Amino acid sequence: MTTLDSLSHWRLERDADGLAWLTFDRAGSAVNALSADTMAELAVVLDALDAAPPKGLIIQSGKATGFIVGADVNEFASLDTPEQGRALVARGWNLFKRLAAVRYPTLALIQGHCLGGGLELALACRYRLVADQPGTSLALPEVMLGIFPGWGGMLRLPQVIGAPAALDMMLTGRGADARRAARSE
Repeated sequence: MTTLDSLSHWRLERDADGLAWLTFDRAGSAVNALSADTMAELAVVLDALDAAPPKGLIIQSGKATGFIVGADVNEFASLDTPEQGRALVARGWNLFKRLAAVRYPTLALIQGHCLGGGLELALACRYRLVADQPGTSLALPEVMLGIFPGWGGMLRLPQVIGAPAALDMMLTGRGADARRAARSE
């Protein structure tokens, strides 16, 4: 059984004000990509927060290169059956649905790239704070691979930025910088 002390990719700290700071820093990688391991660990973190809810949860990256690049597409090659693909989508959908349903406020601190599943995780948070600086980009580029945002992004993005802007992002893979994202809200 995985415990908070044995996590490899996530670090949970609580400050004196009762806020929980969750840092994603995927071990052995220059970027944060969501893999089966990182998602399983995120479920462990949510279990711990369910047991002792914080006043709020702030999710940030431990990488200088950005927030989250999305799903680990290298894992897609190991999918042998449609059922395995459906299970992968269901796991992410259920995990992000769980994050979206927590009773305490959640905030994604976004600096640098926030792509695919990373944007879907940010959309599952109640609030997003995006750094207005060069290199910050929010996008759902999975359409370029012939797949769709299956972890709740198709549902949540239109609620945040409206249907026309969301459809543009989801159907073209085009990204938005912090200013364009703010104008869309």
